[in-house]
Amino acid sequence: MNHAVNDGSVYLLTSLFPVVLTLFGLSVFQVGVLVGAGYLVSVVGQPIVGRYSESLDPKKLLALGLSIISVSVLSFVFASGFYSILASVLLLRAGSCFYHPVGVWAVSKAYRGHALDRAMGIQSAFGDLGILLVFVLSAPVYLAIGWKATFVLFALASAFDVAVTLAAYGSPAKGAVTAPKVTESKRADGGRLGTPVFFLAMSFVSGASFAVILNYANLLLESESHVGVLVANIAVSGWIALAFVGAISTGRWPTVMRRTMLLFITFLASALSTVALVFTSSELVFVVPVLLVNGFTLSATYPLLYSELSDFLAGSSERTGRSFGAVFSAQTIGGSVFGLVSGYLATLFGIPSAFLLMGLLLLAGSAMALSRARSPRRGLEVTRLLAA
Repeated sequence: MNHAVNDGSVYLLTSLFPVVLTLFGLSVFQVGVLVGAGYLVSVVGQPIVGRYSESLDPKKLLALGLSIISVSVLSFVFASGFYSILASVLLLRAGSCFYHPVGVWAVSKAYRGHALDRAMGIQSAFGDLGILLVFVLSAPVYLAIGWKATFVLFALASAFDVAVTLAAYGSPAKGAVTAPKVTESKRADGGRLGTPVFFLAMSFVSGASFAVILNYANLLLESESHVGVLVANIAVSGWIALAFVGAISTGRWPTVMRRTMLLFITFLASALSTVALVFTSSELVFVVPVLLVNGFTLSATYPLLYSELSDFLAGSSERTGRSFGAVFSAQTIGGSVFGLVSGYLATLFGIPSAFLLMGLLLLAGSAMALSRARSPRRGLEVTRLLAA
């Protein structure tokens, strides 16, 4: 529930951008500033939260983040122009910095083995579910009760989640395993961040892909398939729905194949389907199935990557929070960089060019996953030796 509220709240303003643009007379450039500034807060904030989360109560940190989100969503009601909206966006992004390094770290600490894969799949899927609900509900709620009441309603939902977190958060009994202790010296291959370049690079690619497809898919459909905004948004909602299914279904996949090979397959499928979007986008009957496949495979990369990192860091409590903070910052940087680059390419060469570039980036990610699958996993070997 925390992940759903966190990610859904971040995209609430995005889902109502057409309304906000009209109400406040914002320009497209100002919208870009709002998005870019929000990403910047996440890039800076998540490693900081991750660093200090290792010695603090995760329940209180999660509740604090949700409280800030609730206040920030409510503050949009009092917006009078661009700068007040910007202030609310910055506060919202500050609150959203808590869940990913703290929540995913808590899951990685509580579970091991196949239980870890299931837990990571579930928590990742609920982030997609939150975004889906916002995109599906915000416009109808706005039409029924107005934009201010819509933000108040979503702020109350965040406040309710604060109460649920404080009342219901606890250590899960089933699947919880205490991992063997791994000293800092055994993690020397992780570099100064304590996180190997593989995880940072793969997170960068997955974050960039998610941001570009979520923000540009409806524009691609409008320009190439010549459909209206309503049909385009329905298709994007289908992508998000399949992203939910893809993420939540990954729990049992590692029982039949190693995670690194699964990462290779899902990144490769994501790359091919992203490129296929370009060549099928002129016909809605062809592009929608490709879009659904893309949502399923791309979202599966997230829990698989988190579980792989969790196993690598097993027992290393000194670096777990910081590592997840670094990983989520890499995702955010990827989304920020390629969100801007894609907009520039779309202006020069058309929107399909952004998807071609994204396909190449995903293909590079699949190559990295294949390379790791063929090489010894040093972190896991250290863990097994110490456990023995």
